[in-house]
Amino acid sequence: MSLKISNELPTYPGDPTVNISPKIEYKDKGCNVLSLCMGTHSGTHVDVPLHLIDGGASLDQIQLDRFMGEALFAEIIKGPNEKITLDEVKKLNLKDGDILIVRTGWETNSYKENYFKGFPYFSVAAADYLISKGIKAIGADIPAVDGPKQNGAFHIKMMLSGIVIIEALTNLKQISGKRMFFSALPLNILCADGSPVRAIAFEI
Repeated sequence: MSLKISNELPTYPGDPTVNISPKIEYKDKGCNVLSLCMGTHSGTHVDVPLHLIDGGASLDQIQLDRFMGEALFAEIIKGPNEKITLDEVKKLNLKDGDILIVRTGWETNSYKENYFKGFPYFSVAAADYLISKGIKAIGADIPAVDGPKQNGAFHIKMMLSGIVIIEALTNLKQISGKRMFFSALPLNILCADGSPVRAIAFEI
């Protein structure tokens, strides 16, 4: 459920671009080593409090069990710039400790230039309800969970409640409507505000 990391991977405007190049080659040294340069929010990634909260918890301060567990895969199809509303998330059969993964359909734009323009997003009104349900993580097939005029409000409400955010997921269509075990473990980066992940799911 993760985007492939390559030099062709689009990055959020202003973020570092991905640069992968050979550093050591087998023909010269008997082994291959790539140089990999990218931002902490490249491709499919997690956001943690330090991303938007000054002095917030960094990646290495968060227990790994926050990034894995039983997940509800929901489908809430949205068009450009449409909100995922409070009424829509209220219809979901969420349990305490769940990870909520939402497919909006935006994943079809994953490698296109418009991926970061006009994507769907969660309404701020949905945040308090999701927090009240006791979820421990939320993810979606969109590059950011907030819309352009929300000033990160949905992010911040989730983060202040200890809820991990996973963005830019893909290949969700075939598992929508299911409950599965989900994992999106980050790299062990000291003092990081986020990390690319390899997201997977399998039958419970």
